[in-house]
Amino acid sequence: MTSSIKAPTLEEFRARAALTGLTLTEEDIGHLHKGYVGLLGLMDRIPQRWAWAAEPPQIFRADE
Repeated sequence: MTSSIKAPTLEEFRARAALTGLTLTEEDIGHLHKGYVGLLGLMDRIPQRWAWAAEPPQIFRADE
């Protein structure tokens, strides 16, 4: 899946974080940016088409 969402730079992320009104340190902003970029990267790895029929059903039994 190719993402149409471009990851913001740290400066863009810092500007958006300032608009939230939260008191965030530079360390907080750095961690949040890294997590956001990582999440976008994981979202890119999700396939557009999923072979649901190939997935075995998950059955959980209480007596096991």
